[in-house]
Amino acid sequence: MLQKSVTEPQRAKDSLSKAAVIPDKHLTSLQTKQLESFRSIVMVIMLANLLNAAVILLTFRESMMGNLLWLWGGCVAAFSFYALAQNAIQSRLRRHVPRDSEKELQSLARGATLNGFLWAVAPLVVMSAADTQGQMVMGIVMAGMMFAGAFLLSHIPDAALSFTIPVGVGLILSMQFQQDAAYQFISVLLIVYMAILVFAVRWSYRQFVDQHLGEAAVNEQSELIGLLLRDFEESTSDWLWQTNSDGMLEDIPLVIDASSDSAGFMKKGASLQSLFVADESRKVLETAMKREHGFRDIVLEVRSADSEQSWVSLTGKPIFEGNQFRGFRGVAADITQSKQIEDRMAHMAHYDGLTGLPNRITMQEHLEKIVRKPPAPHTVRALLWMDLDNFKWVNDTLGHPVGDELLRQVAGRINEMVEKTDMVARLGGDEFALIVERPAGGAMEDFFHRLTEHMRTPYNIWGSTAHCSASFGVRMFDAYTTDTRQILKHADLALYDAKRTGKAQWCLFTSQLEATAQQRMQTENELERAIDQDELRVYFQPLVDARTHKMIGAETLLRWQHPTRGLVFPDEFINLAEDNGLITRMGEWVIRAALAEATRLPEHVKVAVNLSPLQIHSATLISTIVNALATNNIAPNRFELEITESVLMTDTEFTLKRLHQIRDLGVRIALDDFGTGYSSLSYLRSFPFDKIKIDKSFVKDIESRQDSRAITEATLNLAKSLGMRCTAEGVETLYQADFLRDHGCDELQGFFVSRAQPLDNLAHIIDVRPRDERPVPQLGHLTHETQDAGDKVLSFSDRKSGTAG
Repeated sequence: MLQKSVTEPQRAKDSLSKAAVIPDKHLTSLQTKQLESFRSIVMVIMLANLLNAAVILLTFRESMMGNLLWLWGGCVAAFSFYALAQNAIQSRLRRHVPRDSEKELQSLARGATLNGFLWAVAPLVVMSAADTQGQMVMGIVMAGMMFAGAFLLSHIPDAALSFTIPVGVGLILSMQFQQDAAYQFISVLLIVYMAILVFAVRWSYRQFVDQHLGEAAVNEQSELIGLLLRDFEESTSDWLWQTNSDGMLEDIPLVIDASSDSAGFMKKGASLQSLFVADESRKVLETAMKREHGFRDIVLEVRSADSEQSWVSLTGKPIFEGNQFRGFRGVAADITQSKQIEDRMAHMAHYDGLTGLPNRITMQEHLEKIVRKPPAPHTVRALLWMDLDNFKWVNDTLGHPVGDELLRQVAGRINEMVEKTDMVARLGGDEFALIVERPAGGAMEDFFHRLTEHMRTPYNIWGSTAHCSASFGVRMFDAYTTDTRQILKHADLALYDAKRTGKAQWCLFTSQLEATAQQRMQTENELERAIDQDELRVYFQPLVDARTHKMIGAETLLRWQHPTRGLVFPDEFINLAEDNGLITRMGEWVIRAALAEATRLPEHVKVAVNLSPLQIHSATLISTIVNALATNNIAPNRFELEITESVLMTDTEFTLKRLHQIRDLGVRIALDDFGTGYSSLSYLRSFPFDKIKIDKSFVKDIESRQDSRAITEATLNLAKSLGMRCTAEGVETLYQADFLRDHGCDELQGFFVSRAQPLDNLAHIIDVRPRDERPVPQLGHLTHETQDAGDKVLSFSDRKSGTAG
């Protein structure tokens, strides 16, 4: 282009056309185009040359210069025929041998100069000897040759000016030689015309160059687009499409080859809308096309003759030429694989992978809808909460594969009993839920009885018989209760009552059951009284060296010595304590009581206490630990706090800060129930624990499951590589103890060693000094020293059936 901002190497013409700046990369193509332009009109130029020479010869054949003119005419004819012959030869040679375009243009300019001088001679010879009429003919012919030459050769400015200027100069000189003043004025006018011609040639050349560079830029852009499209075609499953105004597919410029399998369904001439299955997505497409609106990422199922499903994502926009709608153009992407993955993930999110039934989320969504929809006339609805009665025994005795098969058969039995309009879901574990609708008048109760009896039938699982009945909690729907949480709670209360009163039966929720739940308040009151009346007890479960089986520590576990119910385990009251805030006082009491009892043990025996997510936030936790250690003269390294991942999951930054404060006292920190949560490994990076405890769920399956053995072994190796000690919980057999010892476990804990007992009952394992006169600290006498305002409290992890002996 004619711009001063061209950045690549440039070359200027050395002639009168030097003002046109041309990039080097386009110079050769421009010169080639100049030569092609000349060759296309060389015949016209030479014929005009001969025709005008013939006119002059015929007009002045009788003049005194006739002989000289015939000589001139011969020269013009010789030059014309030579030029035609030379052009034919070069055209033929160019087909086989590349030619130097620049040299050819220079040769062309020299030929134009020679031809221009030949024509410049004519007026000098004729004008002085011709009459007025002859002079007029000569002037017209010369002017025509000058203007025609400038026009025809304007694409080659050197040649155009090399011809035009000699012709014009010759005509001007011949006018000057005339005596008449009019000729003098005409010669001046010719000079003006020549200047205009020079300007016109230069302007025309610039237009020619601009046009050529513009075409070159378009070609380069087209090549680039072509390369990009070819690369796009090779690296993606997308393809382009275009329709006419009637929605019929047609070809488009630069279209990607649609011969691939994914694009094969798009055929020229087919209606775009007809290619897809009629559904809501196609309605969206039809509406957009009808309104001539653009659309984006519409997911459509392709209509197929076979049973194989395929999906595309369609994006398009309307094409307008002025105000005239011409159709749509867009991109289609094959998303079959991603759609299948998405559908599979959606199915996994809403359906149970083992039984294929809807899961808890789907059931709750369905329940939310159905409570707002009245039942059909003369019908009743009910929610059944089902729990298998002996599933744990089957799972533990016959193994988890048998347990999984049992759950599948249970789902099959339920489906046999329900109707198509009923909803059946697996909530998790051995719990199922049913939402059923039956005619009023006893049909619902009859269904309950039949279902309960059907679930009593023994199961035949791979040749083994499993007796596993089911209990049901029933909550009838009514017009007044639309809170699904309350409905679920009522069904759960009914299920609990069915379990409590004998299992293998169904129990209908009543207001009496809700009243029974109110008794929880009474239990809370009794628990608060238990704290004040010193009914809490600390039990200890020994930890032994895995190699010597000598006791090296003990985990402190809490019990409630109820005056009427006897010994109550934490499972029955810890949740209540956490809900009403009593857990803070209980936690402080356990720390003081455990360390007071630790004074009766040998110096090498450590004492561990569990912390809950609430207790770590207690404002008095640090001061309680410091006071208890000082009061009982216990070395800090003999005291160990066990935390679970749940402690670290709340306000992690504060929790880690608090743990570092505790560790700075010299107290040891252990990560309990390792491997049962989602982020065990990340927490090992967050805090330098002294010990990790392998959860009993892995230990109990060491004998039967390879994955449990692998996880246990990996955990032991991890602890060793991190420089941490490792304790295995729930050890119950000699095989487990030997396996753990052989793979580097440091400490064992579980029924294999001892159940949790009062310290006096462990005298057969370790030397226990007699109790001194100092009483175990009472809750009412504890000091509450404030440390960090706004902290919360914590509880115990003695909710583990394997250690709550």
